[in-house]
Amino acid sequence: MTATATGSTLLRPLADRPALTASAIGRPTRRGLLVGGLGAAGLFGLTACGAGGSSAKASGGASAGAWSFTDDRGRTVRLPRRPRRIAFLTDTVGAALWAAGLQPVAAADSGQGIVPAVKPDWTGVTKIYSADKGVRLEALAQARPDLLVDAVQPDGTLQVSSQLSEVSKIAPVVGLSTYQPIEKIAGTADRLTASLGSHLADAGAKARYTAASARLKSAVAANPGVRVGFVFGIDKNTIGVMNPATWAVLKTVRALGMRLVPVPAGSDNTYSQAVSWENVPSIPVDLLVWAVSDPMPDAPLWKRTPAVAAGQVWKPELASWYAYSWENFTVLLDGLASRVGSARAGVGPRDAS
Repeated sequence: MTATATGSTLLRPLADRPALTASAIGRPTRRGLLVGGLGAAGLFGLTACGAGGSSAKASGGASAGAWSFTDDRGRTVRLPRRPRRIAFLTDTVGAALWAAGLQPVAAADSGQGIVPAVKPDWTGVTKIYSADKGVRLEALAQARPDLLVDAVQPDGTLQVSSQLSEVSKIAPVVGLSTYQPIEKIAGTADRLTASLGSHLADAGAKARYTAASARLKSAVAANPGVRVGFVFGIDKNTIGVMNPATWAVLKTVRALGMRLVPVPAGSDNTYSQAVSWENVPSIPVDLLVWAVSDPMPDAPLWKRTPAVAAGQVWKPELASWYAYSWENFTVLLDGLASRVGSARAGVGPRDAS
């Protein structure tokens, strides 16, 4: 089977987009999700210094003592005393850290439901997001932070990279990658929170997540033939199949044994690969998970897709994909476990040889 698309589409991450509608998803932007066209061989065939390891580590101690943290870029921020005024520059890291128990003095909320998903306390917190400018630098400076936290993108750059020279004049920046398995993202959020002297908001959340992971692993092991595809809408002619090598959730579930629809390597497919609507019914998938966009399709071709016709399709809450907390992903993994456990294998077309 071959599939075509109208060309590469540049999408900005949900945390940075002003609206999450079908028309907005295809809007070009510099901070984005690269969605490549699908060909014949396609889908189915500041004080940062030093460099550490790829995992984050921190040393805290009393607030009067020296503090350091090695972030997900391998860069170490060293300060003479532990920071007390923290700012979250993007929704995703903000949600993860808020959920862990860290209270900021300033934070971004682009209005996509990611931050509200973790029920933050906005008392005394300056909102610094602007739909047209990104981080509102003046508002950020007025909040007087002594440490900033931003998301690290797959290429290793910060999400706020275009404003980094201005932002880093206000305070040093720690980067937290949201393109790792969930346990690494939430684990780093916990370590950073603890190193800054804050108590974890929910000490039992990690244990519940671990139990949900075990339930999903058992469901997959009991029904190993089920092929799962995570997809979203790009425009009226195209959907994207999410790349298991990039997305945090997909990295997590693949490690638990879930059989995912593959996406070929290549920079055009970093985040997902485009499939034209006429070829959607030919995707070799038994269970479809609709992700990161609204609404779920109602098109005839979608309804003719074997997994959809069999009722083997699920649409979790939109914020599920970006609110990186133990609790949020416990709910998501439990939902996947239930649907994988009840799905019939072999509903969809056979894999291309």
